[in-house]
Amino acid sequence: MKSAPRIQIPAPPGVYRLQAAGVADPGSADPRTAKSSASHPAGRADLLVKLGPAGGFPDIPVRAATILARGTPSEIDPHPAAARATAVDLTHAVVMPGMVNAHTHLDLTHLGPLDHDPDTGFVAWVDRVREGRAQTPEAIAASVRRGIELSLRAGVVLVGDIAGAAAGVPRLEPFHALAASPLSGVSFLEFFAIGSREAAALDRLEAVLQQAARDGLTAPRTPPHAAPATRLGLQPHAPNTVSISAYERAVELARRFDLALATHLAETPEEHEFIARATGPQREMLERFGIWTDDILDHIGKGLSPIGHLAHILAEAPFIAAHCNDVAEDARALQILGVTRTSVAYCPRASTYFDAPAHFGPHRYRDMLRGGINVCLGTDSILNLPQGTDAPDGPGMSILDEARLLYERDGADPQSLLRMMTVNGCLALRWDEAACSLTPGATPLGLVAVDVAGTPADLPAAERILRARATAHPLAIAPSASATP
Repeated sequence: MKSAPRIQIPAPPGVYRLQAAGVADPGSADPRTAKSSASHPAGRADLLVKLGPAGGFPDIPVRAATILARGTPSEIDPHPAAARATAVDLTHAVVMPGMVNAHTHLDLTHLGPLDHDPDTGFVAWVDRVREGRAQTPEAIAASVRRGIELSLRAGVVLVGDIAGAAAGVPRLEPFHALAASPLSGVSFLEFFAIGSREAAALDRLEAVLQQAARDGLTAPRTPPHAAPATRLGLQPHAPNTVSISAYERAVELARRFDLALATHLAETPEEHEFIARATGPQREMLERFGIWTDDILDHIGKGLSPIGHLAHILAEAPFIAAHCNDVAEDARALQILGVTRTSVAYCPRASTYFDAPAHFGPHRYRDMLRGGINVCLGTDSILNLPQGTDAPDGPGMSILDEARLLYERDGADPQSLLRMMTVNGCLALRWDEAACSLTPGATPLGLVAVDVAGTPADLPAAERILRARATAHPLAIAPSASATP
C-alpha cells in the first residue's frame, strides 16, 4: 500500500470546522460505557476544533488541538464558534484520534523489513537480528528517530517502545530520542537476566535506573499524558531469557522508580518447549553463549505454559504482555490474564510472519475481549512488516493496517478494533484515555484523517476506515514540552 497525497489543514492557528465524511471516536476503553461517547454511526459529521500554530518538525503537523464540538452539520451550526470557524473540506475522509502502537522496537528500524522462513525457527531469526542491530549510541538513536518518523507518518501518536539491550546493556538512547520528538510514549528498558549472567545484568540495570532517577527521568507525570510526554518503563525480555527471581526484582524496581512493566509472553513454540520441558533451541542458545546453569531448572521443566509460569509475577503488578499467541492448550491462561489485569499487546502481522497460528491455532483476542481482558495492538518491529513499509511513499509503521488484517481475516467488530487502536493502548501504557478522545473539551494527542472515498457512505465511520485502502494522515500532533526540532 502506497501513501496517498497528504491531507492538510492550513497552518494559521484558530478555530477550524473539519467537514468530514465521518468522525470515528472510540469512546471509553471500557466496552460497557464506550457506546455512550462513540461516534455517530454513519453519515456526514463535522468536528469543530481549536488548533494552535503549526510547526516544529519537517512534514509533521505539530500543533495542539482542542475539541469544541462534534456532530452532524446541523448539530454543529448553533455552536458559538461555528460562525467564525474556517471550513476545511474533508468530505472524502473520516477523522479519528491518533493511534497507539503499544508494542514496537524502534531501535531495529534501520534493518528494514526482513524476509523470514518460519520453518527455520525463531532462534535462527534472533541470531540474524543480533548480528545486524545497531550497537553504538549514535546508531541506536538514529534508528529510533527513523522509527519515530515512520510512526508519525502512519498517524501513531503514542508508543510502547522496547529499548533493546544491545550487547546486553540497558540503553537510554531510545528514551532520549523519543523525548526529543513529538511522539509520546513509554520507553521500556529491556534486560536479560538468567543463569550465569543474571547477577551482573541486574546490577547494570539498577545502575542505569539510579542514574535515570538522578537525571529526573523517572519522575511521575501528572496527569499521565501531560508534557513532557515520555516515560521510562521496564521490560524483562521474556520467560526464556529472564529468571523468576529476576522478574521479581523487576517488579520491585518498577515500584521503587514508578515504572510501567512489559514483557514478551507466550510468543513462540520454542519458548513453550523451554518453559514446559527445559529443552529445545532456547536452551541450546543459552548453552552456546555459556549462560546456562543447572539452577535454571528450579523453575522450568515443570510442564507449565509460559503464562502459567509467570502467573504469580503477573499478580504482583500490571504488565503489558506482548503477543500471547500460546493460549490454546492452557485452560487457565485467559483466567490468569483476566484476574491479574494484564493487558495484551497483540501484533497480528508479526503473528502471521512467524506463523504462530500454525503452532497455536487462531489468536484468541476476541475471547480475551469478551472476558474483560484489555487487548491493544502493536506492530512489533519493522522487520516483520511488508517490504516497502519504510519507502518514501510507503505507509509507515501502521497500526491501522494491523486492525485491517483482523477486520478482513476475522470479520472483527469495527468499533472494538477502533478501541484496540486507541484507548485500549492508552490503558495498557498507563496513559489517560482522554489522549485518544474526540469528545468536546478533549485535547487529544493527535488527529488523523483517512481517505474513505469509494467505501459505502452508509457504513459506520469505524468500518469505513477499515474498508478503505488509504493510509492514515496526521492532521495535528500535540507538541511535547520535551520535544525540540
